Amino acid sequence: MATRIKPKSGRIWALYKGDEFIADGTPAEIARKTGKSFDTLMFMTRPSYVNRFVSDKKYKTKGRLEMVELEDD
Repeated sequence: MATRIKPKSGRIWALYKGDEFIADGTPAEIARKTGKSFDTLMFMTRPSYVNRFVSDKKYKTKGRLEMVELEDD
């Protein structure tokens, strides 16, 4: 039987600014806690968001927001 993959919006994530922990939960919960829009948080989970900071020098900062998926036990 194939395993079902949860959609990104149903997974548990942590939001960091640099090394500072901001919040954790689903993107909808983090949006409520931080005031960021759901769409912005979902964009932070995409590879294109990460690639901007790898390839473009003007975006390289230690204080950028980053969504990190937490392991599901």
